[in-house]
Amino acid sequence: MNTALRGLWLRLLRRVSPYTLLAVALLLAAAGVLVWTQALDRQSDTLRRALAARRAAQPANTAPVQRQMPLGEQVDAFVDAVPALQASATDLEQVFRSADLHKLQLPKGEYKFKQSPNEPLASYTATFPVHADYGSIRDFCADVLRALPNASMEELRMARSSADSTVLEAVVRFTFVYRR
Repeated sequence: MNTALRGLWLRLLRRVSPYTLLAVALLLAAAGVLVWTQALDRQSDTLRRALAARRAAQPANTAPVQRQMPLGEQVDAFVDAVPALQASATDLEQVFRSADLHKLQLPKGEYKFKQSPNEPLASYTATFPVHADYGSIRDFCADVLRALPNASMEELRMARSSADSTVLEAVVRFTFVYRR
């Protein structure tokens, strides 16, 4: 069978040049691409019609109404959305609950309060030394940031005492923003 195909191939090459065979192959490939793109165009048109029908079927009043607020009102709305300064104790309790949940010890912390006289927001920074494995530190930080939308991680520094140690010496600094 193999020799029969080879013989057929050699006879074809003697009668027709290899360039002619290459040209026929390229023409067949181009025809295949043309058929394929036409099928894609038909599918695209079908999807467009379905989307237009879906949009037409939706009631007109479901679209959200966007109104432009003056800049001063936008700033006031933003400031009003920030928790009041009285929430700082509750937020720190959440930090310590998260530490307990992930079996971290926070024996000491450094706390700094910062506010400017003419600004409506104040910040409270808490820095904690942590000694734990990477997974616990990562989960603790993620838990705090998920639970407190007014918190940001200002610093996360980690060091390992030796290459084979799984315990990291870390410093985690959170900044909490409050409305005065």
